[in-house]
Amino acid sequence: MPTYVCAVPAKLLSDEQKNQIAVAISHRHGEATGAPSFFVQVVVEETESARRYLGGEPADDHIWIRGDIRAGRPEDVRGRLMLSIMRDVSAIAKIREESIWVYLCNLEPTDMVEYGHVLPPPGKEQEWFESLPAPLQSYLKGLGAKQETLRL
Repeated sequence: MPTYVCAVPAKLLSDEQKNQIAVAISHRHGEATGAPSFFVQVVVEETESARRYLGGEPADDHIWIRGDIRAGRPEDVRGRLMLSIMRDVSAIAKIREESIWVYLCNLEPTDMVEYGHVLPPPGKEQEWFESLPAPLQSYLKGLGAKQETLRL
């Protein structure tokens, strides 16, 4: 499932802002792709030792977001997704939109393993779900996945 890693300068965000960003990214990904938001992983990386630079100058007010998602989504969907994430993070962090950089990296589904199974291509989620062992299907249903609406 999708994984978003947010590189944030140390002490730029409060814990509440980090939580809000995780919720916003999860919501926006689900909204754009139809994937259940509980599959979306968001990692906020904030380290004292990391320093980011632009043109050799410290970039202390930028947030970089890299999303690894399954390939196969149309360009317009990806564009709307990136812009909505940028706007949400800008509002939450209270920094300019120009300081939020978002990169989506499209991975072939065959390059991803989750829950012990290679992921399906877009459009084959139902068959993938039905091929999972019954205990895993039950677990995923408990997270909110329903066979009728499962879109990863």
